[in-house]
Amino acid sequence: MGFMDDIKNLTVCGGELAISWLGQNSYIFKTPRGTLIAVDPYLSRIPPEGVEVEEYFVHPEPPVKPEDFRVDYVFCTHDHSDHTDPITLSAIAKHSPRTIFFGTPESYRHFLRAGIPKDRARSLRDGETIEVGDFKVSALSSIIGCERDGRGRKWTTHYGYIFDFGFVKVYNMGDSSPEVVADPTTVLGRVANFSPEIAILPIIGDFPGRRPEDAVKFAKIIKPKIVIPSHYGCFKRRTIDPKVFAELLEGTPDIKPVIIDYMGVYIYRETQPIRQ
Repeated sequence: MGFMDDIKNLTVCGGELAISWLGQNSYIFKTPRGTLIAVDPYLSRIPPEGVEVEEYFVHPEPPVKPEDFRVDYVFCTHDHSDHTDPITLSAIAKHSPRTIFFGTPESYRHFLRAGIPKDRARSLRDGETIEVGDFKVSALSSIIGCERDGRGRKWTTHYGYIFDFGFVKVYNMGDSSPEVVADPTTVLGRVANFSPEIAILPIIGDFPGRRPEDAVKFAKIIKPKIVIPSHYGCFKRRTIDPKVFAELLEGTPDIKPVIIDYMGVYIYRETQPIRQ
């Protein structure tokens, strides 16, 4: 049996939410009704030209082949290739015809270029809340303004998503930015108003200034019960031991760090977090 079979056969009881981590910011949530929601599935393994895959990726083989990935919904936080991966998205669209895709305006345009039909893709607006199946999701900007490229041209907006499953709310930030690190309340004050019980926060990544200390600062603003470190364990030159983050949170009352093993599953219960 493969990983997707394990997820499909996993029993999730009422008041529970299963969270599986596939490296970087790739997650699958499973609800008690069996709904499968993916965030930023990044399953291709193509290194830069002249670089061996074993030299570039922590896990040279993807946790799941893109063509075997089966979920009900995909949410992309922004249009970076490790968050909106055209190879993965195209394969999912072809082999999982019931999957619906949501993202930023830029990710949406990438959906269409990847061959996803318009009736299975949707662009979300900052501040928009929609009801999908057995949950609601709110899209909130996770950086200040729009990210620009080296020439100052608009590149991509960034969303963090708040998934509301009724008994628990989960916030996935996606990426952050130097401006947010300098003044995190600018974007995270809105998130804190939703009072998510679980926050998934990046601890290292695309710019040298992103550190686990920043994720600790973010957690103290949001004040979730559980905080899960993210955005590591994919690229060899951009990774870190998540225990560093967990140790920084020691002594912080009412916030518990939870490290999910690669391809592991963590199950949150409404009254308290349980089995992993």
